[in-house]
Amino acid sequence: MKKKLARTTLIVSGLMVISLIAGCSPAPDTKKSANDSGKKDSALNWNMDPSTLKGETVTILAADSDGSVAKMMNKFTDETGIKLNFVGVDFTSMYNKITIASLSNSSDIDLVEMDTIWAGQFLKGNIVEDLTNVVPEDAQKQFTQSSLNSVKYDNKLAAVPYFSSTKHFYWNNDLLKKAGISAPPKTWTEFREVSKKLTQNGIYSSGWSWKQAEGLACDFVGMVYSFGGQFFDKDGNFIANSPESVKALQYMTDLIRTDKTVDPASLQWTEDDVKAAFAAGKIAMMSNWEGMYPDLNDPAKSKVVNQTDVGLLPGEGKVVSATVTGSEGIAMMKASKHKQAALAFLKWMSSKNFQQPNFIDRGQYPVLQSLYTDPEVKKADTTNTIDKILAQFQYGQNRPNGPGYVEWADILSTEIFNALSGGKTPQAALDDASKKINEAIKKAK
Repeated sequence: MKKKLARTTLIVSGLMVISLIAGCSPAPDTKKSANDSGKKDSALNWNMDPSTLKGETVTILAADSDGSVAKMMNKFTDETGIKLNFVGVDFTSMYNKITIASLSNSSDIDLVEMDTIWAGQFLKGNIVEDLTNVVPEDAQKQFTQSSLNSVKYDNKLAAVPYFSSTKHFYWNNDLLKKAGISAPPKTWTEFREVSKKLTQNGIYSSGWSWKQAEGLACDFVGMVYSFGGQFFDKDGNFIANSPESVKALQYMTDLIRTDKTVDPASLQWTEDDVKAAFAAGKIAMMSNWEGMYPDLNDPAKSKVVNQTDVGLLPGEGKVVSATVTGSEGIAMMKASKHKQAALAFLKWMSSKNFQQPNFIDRGQYPVLQSLYTDPEVKKADTTNTIDKILAQFQYGQNRPNGPGYVEWADILSTEIFNALSGGKTPQAALDDASKKINEAIKKAK
């Protein structure tokens, strides 16, 4: 299974390097095509019979650590006759390679794996094709909410969903029962109250990936939307210090500094560290990506076998739940010379032919909502958690992935960390973040 756990801790440092390569602009602005106007590109037909393209070659750049992705995607050639040239790379070097290819206007790469935080960069930087009017609306409606949102920016489609991913809520039933708690909290107000009961005898109620890195921004985003906030105003201006955002950060700060119910090591933890603490029974609750099972029920890896469950992250007020998306997509390069064949791959990749075995063989959660009731998919879900995972996908929210995110993501995580570690008040930290980020955005224009 391809995991998101290590990615969020490494991604921003890699992106900052590319900002230096690209200069002041948040993304290179290459030559525009006829599709930039938003009108349907008559040369691209979602419903074209792929057999008419037999013999063409499409090159895709995607992360692949063990060869399993290449094996899965190469089935495209067997089914369509279109040759796929798969170029597997380490995820941390992905953005670098994509940007350099765009800067050189290279047509060697037709398709690229796209992380959700790159959508704005890639569309505004004219790196990838706008597929809004290429992928039919009825096809888009078949995708899970989190996977579709993750490949959109400003209501435009930057890619076709590749897999579904969000953070989820995990809890230890045994620890809750010992503390006299009959059910997991549904609101953050309830979460804070039960946390005080759960923190005892060397056990902390929760642990978080609050190291000063992208994982911290992920948790903050989910919390902001939980409290009814957002990151852009009605005019599209970035806002980091809205009342809702300050309330969310104050809540996070209170958990760790006032209530002391959060394991203090959280300020050095990544998602992997949080998983390890949860599996060791050292924390009672956590927020983490899907894919925690079956490891949590493996006696060789866990001390909490059959003690835990997963469900919706808490909400607050009128918000039932909110979480950050980690879904990704496959985008079509603007410079590609094989766009129709590339589009044929995108349609195949987002279909049952790829999505079903990608879950059964690799554990990647499908982008097609219909597959969550598919008998073969249900059979492969040996932990019986897929319905709970799907439920959270409907509440996925993107990080503020507008152009320039690669330059100011580190500013946001730094200021959030300043508040959590006691260096600044939440209000002061987010005021500073807002000022610095807006200065960075203005400079990049």
